[in-house]
Amino acid sequence: MAAVLATLASALEIAVLSALGPFQSTTSAPSVWDVTRSTLLLCPITAVSCGSYGLLAGIVGSAILSWRRQRIHSTRRLLIESALAGFVFGFFFPLFDRMMNSSSLSGMQALLSAPVGMSCAILCAVVFRGHFVPRESVL
Repeated sequence: MAAVLATLASALEIAVLSALGPFQSTTSAPSVWDVTRSTLLLCPITAVSCGSYGLLAGIVGSAILSWRRQRIHSTRRLLIESALAGFVFGFFFPLFDRMMNSSSLSGMQALLSAPVGMSCAILCAVVFRGHFVPRESVL
């Protein structure tokens, strides 16, 4: 799930930043259809670096949370720990991308990688909270 989220989030980020960037030749805002089409066309490209990093970060993050399972007693704690792990893993994504591609990230994309990683981690934690939080405190 982390790999799919990383792929889609990165493709959407690139599509939106490209459409709203300074090199846009039109003066009107892009339509939702343009952004959606660009996102879908970018998914195979972003799956290589972003998806593989999302998969690795998801495996390591899940292992860390499994190791810390005894200390996680509420959904709130799970979300906080997942958000911190996602932020840290997102922060290190530009280094991984630099190893996979030669300077493919713009400054804004590198800046947004940590919040995107945090958002993906929170979404994964919400979906898989039953594996980490005891049943009586899931709600």
